[in-house]
Amino acid sequence: MNKDGIEIYPNLPDAAAAAASEIARISAQAIAERGRFTLALSGGSTPRALYAILAEDYKDAIDWKNVLLFWGDERYVPHDDPASNFRLVKESLLDFIPIPAENVFPIPTRNPNPEVAAQTYSTTLQSAFGEKHPTFDLILLGLGPDGHTASLFPGMDLDKDADKVAIVTNAPFVPPVRISLTLALINHARHVFFLVSGKEKAGILLEVLESRGDEETKYPAARVEGDVRWFVDRDAAGNI
Repeated sequence: MNKDGIEIYPNLPDAAAAAASEIARISAQAIAERGRFTLALSGGSTPRALYAILAEDYKDAIDWKNVLLFWGDERYVPHDDPASNFRLVKESLLDFIPIPAENVFPIPTRNPNPEVAAQTYSTTLQSAFGEKHPTFDLILLGLGPDGHTASLFPGMDLDKDADKVAIVTNAPFVPPVRISLTLALINHARHVFFLVSGKEKAGILLEVLESRGDEETKYPAARVEGDVRWFVDRDAAGNI
């Protein structure tokens, strides 16, 4: 790992395996220190490899009964929809690990009003953490082709929601309606992992990394701060 927190691996399986190992380590430390490990999961295709490794290699190595699982964002579709982030995690991880059902906190998507759903999830998080501004042990993130992360997109005023937990956002992709944790909440986490893969991400990854620390950057991913680590495969790192 270099000083910028960027770790480059030969391929996605290797990057995912390294991230899984660190998740196990951080979870054990959090449980030893605070009695539980709070983790926010990401959607999209890239983390599927990570979830499969956690399901297979860490089914017994992680103390799942003391793990609380949340989501960093969700598409506003039913949980059984192919586009659902919850469905992705269920099919690749939840169905294979001994985690109590009461430890799993998906973002609700059944209410006709997504604003109500976002407020409901905010209340759920605040209740689970006992904090107005919850502090996650770890948040997993991905990098979109436009520099978005979670469901925080270029053009959004990321600072106006600093006092909020979860918000409704509009994506330039289908499905457009999303619910996302706020940038302020993400930046309040103890640890943040980005998992990035593929040649198509090489250009945007370089732009995001070069604009970190620039408050005027148009890329939400570049605004993520704190203990941030990037697990990147060689294809995605091609321009670095």
